[in-house]
Amino acid sequence: MRRSIFYATLVACLVSHPTHLLAQETMADSIVRGGTIYTLQADRPSPVQAIAISEGRVIAAGSDEHIERLRHDGTQMIDLKGAYATPGLVDAHAHVFNLGRFLQRVNLKGTTSWQECIERAREMEKSLPPGAWLRGYGWDQNDWDPGEYPRRQMLDEAFGDRPVYFERVDGHAGWASSAALLQTGFDANTPDPEGGELLREADGSLRGVLIDAADEMLTDQIPNPSPDQLDELLALASRAILAAGLAGVHDMGLTMGEMEAIERAELNGTLGIRIVGYVAAETFAEFPGHPRRNGSASKYRLEGVKFYADGALGSRGAALLQDYSDRPGHRGLLRSSTDVLRDQVTHAMTRGLSVAIHAIGDRGNRVALDAIEYGYAQALMQTSLPPLAGLRARVEHVQVVHPNDLPRFRNLGVIPSMQPTHCTSDMPWAPERVGPDRIHGAYAWRQLLDDGNLLPLGSDFPVENVSPLEGLYAARTRQAPDGSPADGWAPQERLTALEALLGFSAWPARVLGEPAWGTLSAGARADITVLDVDPLGPNAADLLHAQVLMTVVEGLVGYRSTGF
Repeated sequence: MRRSIFYATLVACLVSHPTHLLAQETMADSIVRGGTIYTLQADRPSPVQAIAISEGRVIAAGSDEHIERLRHDGTQMIDLKGAYATPGLVDAHAHVFNLGRFLQRVNLKGTTSWQECIERAREMEKSLPPGAWLRGYGWDQNDWDPGEYPRRQMLDEAFGDRPVYFERVDGHAGWASSAALLQTGFDANTPDPEGGELLREADGSLRGVLIDAADEMLTDQIPNPSPDQLDELLALASRAILAAGLAGVHDMGLTMGEMEAIERAELNGTLGIRIVGYVAAETFAEFPGHPRRNGSASKYRLEGVKFYADGALGSRGAALLQDYSDRPGHRGLLRSSTDVLRDQVTHAMTRGLSVAIHAIGDRGNRVALDAIEYGYAQALMQTSLPPLAGLRARVEHVQVVHPNDLPRFRNLGVIPSMQPTHCTSDMPWAPERVGPDRIHGAYAWRQLLDDGNLLPLGSDFPVENVSPLEGLYAARTRQAPDGSPADGWAPQERLTALEALLGFSAWPARVLGEPAWGTLSAGARADITVLDVDPLGPNAADLLHAQVLMTVVEGLVGYRSTGF
């Protein structure tokens, strides 16, 4: 009974609507008008003509005549020039520092062969000193013909004794040269780590592809960036994030050094984006004390811990209840045992930290839900209810779910955090992985939404592109950018235009219990994204050609396109 009361309290907290009060006597620092402004108050389009901003918050939203009364001689006027403004878009699952790293490495996204990967890397390799690591990111063997994993010898022939490591697009596998393997202590006698796999040739020698925990074993031995380098990565990524129209992100997996870089930027006044952070699982052991949920003036909020149930579907590391349809005898990988994950979740919750669990396969999702249910029960016995009421358990990706487990998200108050472009990237090969029956529980946005869940949406960048416009398009169409398939893949799971926009704005705030984020109604943080096309317009394909004209965070312009 006690557990049921807690779950009911938690669900009520997540679905409640915020109430904003208008500060009638406050005059505006700035006024935004001259276009269509969607406030998204109460999850409705609620377009207004103008909004007034003071000290980083919206103080009023309404007609031009109403807002004009809050203008004074020093008010800055921002003319939308007929454009469309929404609450600042938010990516609910992203990796800020990995984006910075991606921007500094060889971009292997979209390559159609291993040869193309090598050709793209040659120019950067010329600029490196002897012995320096050559790093790349973004290859996907599923896009190659034939769709086979590459070998270390391919890199050896191209780059000699230079250590080379190219990470797969999902971040769950890597392709290493012989020199990279030698420097990090891998050879034919190295056993597969728990939750990982070293692909081998028929004679037992290493192929050069490392999956999940094996990938982490190698990358953990590459020297960590310095504080100055982390500051540079944050600044580089932040500029790209703002230019993409994002005012904020939920960062899934921060190290101690990365958290310190964010805190330095906030202290110095240079943090230009809003960040909700989750500590990386491997960092949790060294993380001190309780969450530092900074005050209302902060752009940075540390919310919880990111754990892993399994790997990725593309590399067949996602844990399935039955064999992979295209690899008999193989069911993927649990990143840690069920008991270990349960203990991790319980430990986080009893320290006042929310949890987010990466889970992609149907077994991975079941293990994640089991761990959360167990963690809540244990935490209730060890901790009084009020501190627990602020905990918000999430499952990240939720790509393949057994039908019996879909209702558990609502019943347990677990947030399904999903990424629309994962669906449209995976749809050419996902049916081959799981077969015709299990695919009906894959990327099940509509089923989860209609069951009473809110869907915070993201991209998992740099796994997918940073642009939220691609996510809005994918959520509405379940189509590739070229419009295929004609009716969308499993079109019954599509979201409406409004639901997609809420998923990238109001809902990521709602699931955090933040009434002051995600809308442009009075009292909300003045985070704004301005586009040259209507995000709620009838033609979703317009989003693929849209331009971000301006991104505003707490009333300050972080990005403005040339000429706007």
